[in-house]
Amino acid sequence: MIESLRQWLVGICTAVFFITAIEMLLPDNSMKKYCKFVLGLILITVFINPLIKIFNKDFDINSYTAKAIESFEENTKSEKSLKDFNEYKEKSKADTIEAFESNLKLSCEKNLKEKYPDGNYKVTIKADYDEESNIVYVKNVNVEIQKGSVEKVKKVDVSGKTTSVSNFNEESNEQCNKIKNYLSKELNVSEDVIHVNS
Repeated sequence: MIESLRQWLVGICTAVFFITAIEMLLPDNSMKKYCKFVLGLILITVFINPLIKIFNKDFDINSYTAKAIESFEENTKSEKSLKDFNEYKEKSKADTIEAFESNLKLSCEKNLKEKYPDGNYKVTIKADYDEESNIVYVKNVNVEIQKGSVEKVKKVDVSGKTTSVSNFNEESNEQCNKIKNYLSKELNVSEDVIHVNS
């Protein structure tokens, strides 16, 4: 009994020492309160472990923890979990690309308006995700320069069964080249992926 009490007190002292050391090393940010919560749970576990053993002699927190981890690993290996994970990953990837395109579009339009205030700019961004390097990159940037308040009418081909609107017809003029060069430097992409139509 005295040996058990001694082990319990040594366990509490060790836990308190460990928790104090960790709290001293934690930076002052929003994560600190969560870390303190987890450390508090550890301390509570150290306190109640001997009390539980009084009522249940076979209780061992380590075996319960090992069983919980093993159960979690079995669940994550299952087909359904893998399918759910892949679906979540794809949705997350698509959402990230969409947010990236939207934010970059707004940023480009704002920067172009500040740099070249004489025109209105409509920017379309196409981005993609590179699995190997784990980054989102710019595939294509289309800039439409709108002079005045009315948009230029695009050519429409109605000769066949389907009606199609022509894509960007790039004009080679000085302003288009300046915009290409400017965006290439701003976005750190090749001028080949930037198309300017005025």
